[in-house]
Amino acid sequence: MSHDLQVPHLSSSTTVSTQPAPAPAKRLRGDVQGLRAVAILTVLAAHAGVSWFAGGFVGVDVFFVISGFLITQQLVGELGRTGRISLRRFYARRARRILPAATFTLAATVVAAVLLLGPAQVAPLAVDAVWASAFAANIRMAISGTDYFQAELPPSPVQHFWSLAVEEQFYLVWPLVAVICIVLASRIASRRGDGDIHQGSARARRFLLAAIALITLASLTWSIVHTPGEATAAYFSSLTRAWELGIGAALAILVTSGRVMQQLSAARWARSAREILVLGGLAAIVLACLAYDEATPFPGYLAALPVLGSAAVILAGATPSGDTTLGARLLSIPPMRAIGDWSFSLYLWHWPLLVLPEIVLQRELSWPERGLAVAGAFVLAYASFRLVEAPFREGAVWRPTRRALTFYPISIGLVATIAFGGTVYADFEATRGSYQPAVTLADAPAADPSLDEQEALVRASVLAARDDTPVPTELRPELTELDSLKPHRTRCDYTDDSERDLCVDGDPDGDRTMVVFGNSHALHWVPTLDRIAKQHGFKAYFLVKNRCVSASITTDRGGEKDPYTECDDFNRWAFKQYKRLDPDLTVVSTAPPIQGVYDEGGAWVGERHRIDELMHPAYTDFLRRVDRHTRRTVLIRDIQGFDANAGTCLSRPGATLGDCLMNADEDREASIDVQTRAAEEVGVDVVDMSSYFCWDGSCPAVVGDTITHYDGTHMSHQYAPQLVEPLSRRMGLRTHG
Repeated sequence: MSHDLQVPHLSSSTTVSTQPAPAPAKRLRGDVQGLRAVAILTVLAAHAGVSWFAGGFVGVDVFFVISGFLITQQLVGELGRTGRISLRRFYARRARRILPAATFTLAATVVAAVLLLGPAQVAPLAVDAVWASAFAANIRMAISGTDYFQAELPPSPVQHFWSLAVEEQFYLVWPLVAVICIVLASRIASRRGDGDIHQGSARARRFLLAAIALITLASLTWSIVHTPGEATAAYFSSLTRAWELGIGAALAILVTSGRVMQQLSAARWARSAREILVLGGLAAIVLACLAYDEATPFPGYLAALPVLGSAAVILAGATPSGDTTLGARLLSIPPMRAIGDWSFSLYLWHWPLLVLPEIVLQRELSWPERGLAVAGAFVLAYASFRLVEAPFREGAVWRPTRRALTFYPISIGLVATIAFGGTVYADFEATRGSYQPAVTLADAPAADPSLDEQEALVRASVLAARDDTPVPTELRPELTELDSLKPHRTRCDYTDDSERDLCVDGDPDGDRTMVVFGNSHALHWVPTLDRIAKQHGFKAYFLVKNRCVSASITTDRGGEKDPYTECDDFNRWAFKQYKRLDPDLTVVSTAPPIQGVYDEGGAWVGERHRIDELMHPAYTDFLRRVDRHTRRTVLIRDIQGFDANAGTCLSRPGATLGDCLMNADEDREASIDVQTRAAEEVGVDVVDMSSYFCWDGSCPAVVGDTITHYDGTHMSHQYAPQLVEPLSRRMGLRTHG
């Protein structure tokens, strides 16, 4: 969140000159500084895990309104004084205001990651940091967030730079629009022979107001339309957020009009209205913090509550006597003004301090630990404000405009250099040291005749982990290539809801047909089942879609309390195709719902035991319908899931196999058992592959030399082919001749 801290004192008249003139004396508006404090404190509360303040993320929207107001007020003020806008001076001010603190934070975060994390985390963070330095973090986060498998990984320590990217993308466009409006106003004045700069400025302001009204309306419409169905992309998008900055910009244009301010100040109800506006605006922000949570579709129309609330507070204090209201006095108390001063640095530092420790520790921080992280953010924010922000912003360092503009390439170059160097160093550290061999069957103390070769290797890997054996030097994949663990998509990628084709995998010339139903937990079996289909003469059709549970029930989207109707549509389409295919073998593999389901009355259910109660008949009905149209149905029991991430654990400096020996999530296992009971009730064959992931209650992150999981619940692309023979045997398949 970046905002110019000094706000021009508003008056009903402005001295105008045809030559560039120094800005009039400025003063800090205490209520705006206090509103900044409100914004950052709500964000801190939400990110620190204060459950009853889960909607504190709307503090970002408050920042957007403040930013739009202050930056546009500067532009309009310059227009009123000089009759023009200098883009060079504008971007130089932005560079001095934003880049020093932002660059320092990015560089420090990458260096901290290199020292604390392994190459698996440093490499993607380095890429994130470069995107952030180029004001494109929102695009990067939208791409990662809409990738189902990326979305299940820990958040990036620089994810919060998305909001700064939104602002700077807006300010890449808005000053140019302002210049166009000034040119149009100037041409109209020339045609009319009107040389009065005051009249020209007033005309330009009207054009500006019309332009920002169009931008705001278009962005708000886009936000309302796209948020329900594309929540993650909409959350990070400049197109869905521009209207929030536009509200602040429109407000700035209005309040810099002397006539408007005179009317507001002279109205009999002005005093009472200002009190209502400021207190009502603050109440709207607090209400949004209390009423919203992570499942709230946002921004959309729901963002109007904090946005209009913020605008009301700013408008209430815009008149010369606006700072006399009760709300303005409360916002202007010294602690609030101080926090408002530090708000940009606080925003920059708080997120890495909360996220990095969780990645290192592989668990959520306790309340005392979160408190220490927030306290550390205040300390770093104060130091950053005094030593970095203020000297550059006030011109003590690199004052000339031309020199300030060089901040942009210098910032990107510096962050990119540190990111590249950090990645190289992390890779070097990962390969340094003596060679460590992979676990083999010879490492097991005695053979167990009840286990096949792959199960025996799992047992040997568990025993090696219990002995704290070092991580093998040659892993599959290497720790610097963990993204390749991600399950690969089939040729027909049904992630895109417009995709409705059938693709033949397996043996295209086979005389038997296999159909696979499921969500991403069927997708991770694709490398295994595709090979099995080829070996046994099956044409294979993978009717799988991420997050789409194979059950006769409507689920939510997993993170949003909205019905996943696209899944219902896909299942209906898939079942129509399925009946026409007349399969010989049908395989079902599905994970339980991620978050919640809807009961017969359409009510959302999120309690785990109630979900399990509703899922049993849903699984039963789905399996019965499937089993009617095939010669044989097999349910592959979902594999074990863990709270930890195997790749993250293995790449930690000094980690051993023992550090990454995990236990299955018991609650998840109970939900998976619901599938098994439903299959047994229907009479469907159940194949349990648990022994190929765990032994004696322990689950190794590495079996032999291969990492078994991509994240906490998905099998890795590298491990899946090793289970071709075991799964084929357990399914009772013999070579088709």
